[in-house]
Amino acid sequence: MFERLRAVLTPQTVALFAALLLACALFFPKEGTELEARAGRVLSKMEGAGKVDVVVMTAKRAGAWGGAEEEVPCGAVAVAQGADDPLVNIQLTQALCTLLGLPSSAVSVVAAGK
Repeated sequence: MFERLRAVLTPQTVALFAALLLACALFFPKEGTELEARAGRVLSKMEGAGKVDVVVMTAKRAGAWGGAEEEVPCGAVAVAQGADDPLVNIQLTQALCTLLGLPSSAVSVVAAGK
């Protein structure tokens, strides 16, 4: 099973997934959530990051002990001016994973266009 998953999760498919998330955010605009705004502000303060915009994808999950459904982060894309620097890219990815409690496979950091 993991062999098949590894075959599907190539760098190209991860990049395609990130591009699709970004396209959805651009073509179906909505007001960003407070979480996205806060993450963007925090990440923008990192050395070399420049301006950072964050989109967080969420999924509904049943609440604990039969409580109300809640939305939890399941993926994120960050577009940063400084993300073309490999060190900055790694630091942004790690910070976003920590902020959202996501594995690095669910986070994509891409460089902003010039």
